[in-house]
Amino acid sequence: MSSIHKVCISLLVALNTACGVVQHNDDATLAVELTTDDNRLLWQSTGQQQVLHQAPGEIEALYVSGEHILWGQDPGAELWLGALQEGELNAAPLGALKHDIDGICAAPVDKGVLDIFISDGDGGLYHYWLQTVDATLTSVRRLNTNPDIERCLLTEAAVVLDDPYLGPIAAQRDPENDAILRPAPPLSDRQSKQLKSDSFALDRNVVALPQHDYAVLTASLETAAVDSHGDAADDPAILVGSDNYWIAGTDKQKGLGIYDASGAQIHFLPRGRVNNVDAIPTGDDQFLLTASNRTEKTIDLYSANLAKNQIEFTSAIPLNLADPYGLCMGRAANGDPQIFVGDSEGAVQHWQLSSGKAKMLQQWDFDTQTEGCVYDAEENALYVGQEELGIWRFGLSDGSRTLVEAIEAGNLVADVEGLDIYRRGDQRWLVASSQGEDAYAVYAMDPWRLVAKFRIGADYQRGLDGASETDGLAVTSAPLPGYPLGILVVQDGRNRSPQANQNFKVVDWRKIDALIKTAH
Repeated sequence: MSSIHKVCISLLVALNTACGVVQHNDDATLAVELTTDDNRLLWQSTGQQQVLHQAPGEIEALYVSGEHILWGQDPGAELWLGALQEGELNAAPLGALKHDIDGICAAPVDKGVLDIFISDGDGGLYHYWLQTVDATLTSVRRLNTNPDIERCLLTEAAVVLDDPYLGPIAAQRDPENDAILRPAPPLSDRQSKQLKSDSFALDRNVVALPQHDYAVLTASLETAAVDSHGDAADDPAILVGSDNYWIAGTDKQKGLGIYDASGAQIHFLPRGRVNNVDAIPTGDDQFLLTASNRTEKTIDLYSANLAKNQIEFTSAIPLNLADPYGLCMGRAANGDPQIFVGDSEGAVQHWQLSSGKAKMLQQWDFDTQTEGCVYDAEENALYVGQEELGIWRFGLSDGSRTLVEAIEAGNLVADVEGLDIYRRGDQRWLVASSQGEDAYAVYAMDPWRLVAKFRIGADYQRGLDGASETDGLAVTSAPLPGYPLGILVVQDGRNRSPQANQNFKVVDWRKIDALIKTAH
């Protein structure tokens, strides 16, 4: 009986030798070397040599992990995946990459999925996920590096690069973190030797990214990316019709986008720097949407009809706010629409629409900036996120003002961003974006207590990235096709896989419901 173990890999351009596989037999140990000789991949054992593969151009880089072999070859910067079994190589191209292949390092990240980093010799380090079963290669992101970097290795948490001038530098493997290279944490003697060597022992225990103190859920769907580059997508709202639903999402550099249930953008209203959006139903498949407009310094009003696939801008309410920012909506006890809008200086205003006219009822002032807010009709209360302090509750009936969740309590990390309330029966949960840690907190509201906390991570099997740096979010408990308990929609500040402009991610509420149940 035999077993295959990964032993060593090389990460260097013009690689000469990569110790690849050791096969342990019952009575002997057979050492096998994989060697490249210009355009040939060679198998060597006990003085014998066999050509496993001959490329039309030079083989540029080689990586070995157990039975899996990765290499790049010219012409065309083709990446190949192969498996060595009893001296025979079964291999096929994964496709031509849009960049050169100068060096490769990789490690398993999930069952049947390799985390791969490829340097192009021109200052680019490209991140991919490879599903080894069906040979699906998914582009994740690009990191900028020193063009002279040739070697890298993967630890449990980081990709470590050998910078010839700065020494070891590192970036997080998890693409939901930033892509900034920083001085690497101290390496073990073995890791330091690996980073400087043409071939080195690969720690086969490096499999998954570090576990967090709270759950990591995956998204079920993502919307198309917004048109604008940089910090653009911000706040979503969910419009549930009789047989379909829309997601309204702001592109805070250009206007308001509308996405269908597949995530495709079906409408766009170019109203300028529209920051936050909310919606309330006004009839069958009909909705009133409002949005804070930083270009016009107004509250924009829109009318939508899902059955007719129509949405239009109807009017705007002038504001005396210098920079309209956060916004949320609800209905008063008499049915009149209520709008709450804040600015970047800490003011929050309460407006009411009645008989087609808008009237400001009151204003609250904060020492620092607010943005996320949600109105709770059952309590006639407004919840406001003060980004650097926590979550406030304002009783509109009695004028009370209570800091219900301070950042000092340790459950939130600034900035506190999007807020919304999930309602089912007589139960209510407030969901908050804890932007500073790329996480989400769920609070039971009566009595107030934290019941769940989670991140949205990558679904490696589907090639769908998670969400991070979330600004706005929205929830609905309405049963939707494929989502019997509704959904959570969040803005994704780092859209990966592939790297693109920001967008919105959709999470099946059943996953969150399972976390809440474990808290009881």
